[in-house]
Amino acid sequence: MLKAECGCGYESEELLLGGGFRNFMTECALPFYCDHCETVFTRNILNEFGIKKFNRCPKCKRKVSYYGEIRDALLDEEDNDYVFDWRINDFNRYFLLEGHHHCPKCKKDKVKFYLTACWD
Repeated sequence: MLKAECGCGYESEELLLGGGFRNFMTECALPFYCDHCETVFTRNILNEFGIKKFNRCPKCKRKVSYYGEIRDALLDEEDNDYVFDWRINDFNRYFLLEGHHHCPKCKKDKVKFYLTACWD
């Protein structure tokens, strides 16, 4: 579980990332942002064909972008400067690096993600 916070005062709700013990094969929740609605939220990036090409905001239904990046799971990763990582499938792994990220409220790269708890 993570929380996004920005110096402008923006704070997200708690974000449950990855998947649980029972659904990790069909669900992989990643953090997304919507500049229009000025919010950070999670969406499941998996469908029956693999990883979705795009996701939509639950409020305004516009296309949204996720934080972090999806990389080849087979590559050795020596960069340990991440807040969260998750093996999506046999070929892909998600990484959310530490540092500053885009804020949907003030539109500056000032959002930081903080680990709040673990869940399963």
